[in-house]
Amino acid sequence: MKFALSLVILSVLAFSEAGLLKGPSSRANLNHGSIQPGDRLLYRTYFQRYGIANTVQTQDFVYRGNVTTRISAVVAQEVGFTQYANAWVIAGGRGFNHVTVRAQTARGWGFYYLIDIWGR
Repeated sequence: MKFALSLVILSVLAFSEAGLLKGPSSRANLNHGSIQPGDRLLYRTYFQRYGIANTVQTQDFVYRGNVTTRISAVVAQEVGFTQYANAWVIAGGRGFNHVTVRAQTARGWGFYYLIDIWGR
């Protein structure tokens, strides 16, 4: 009886600790490239979409710099509580003068990102 009780307690602790470790990693921020000394903030915007029941939504953000500009980093950070969305670069990015960032919601959720474009 004591063995069964201790086994149940250990399994509950293992599952609760796994849930704690899984929580922070569910935030899906995008870090493409790195910000170096001498870089400047080229563009900053908030990118938001509200949730719609039982739908997955996708939206693209497009930045086009001038000919002499080179992007060194693209950073998209979730604002507020996580809504389980994902963001990734689908065109351009580091080394180019343009970038397209696609954000996709989880089913029934939305997203709220702060997007920073860094470069020279």
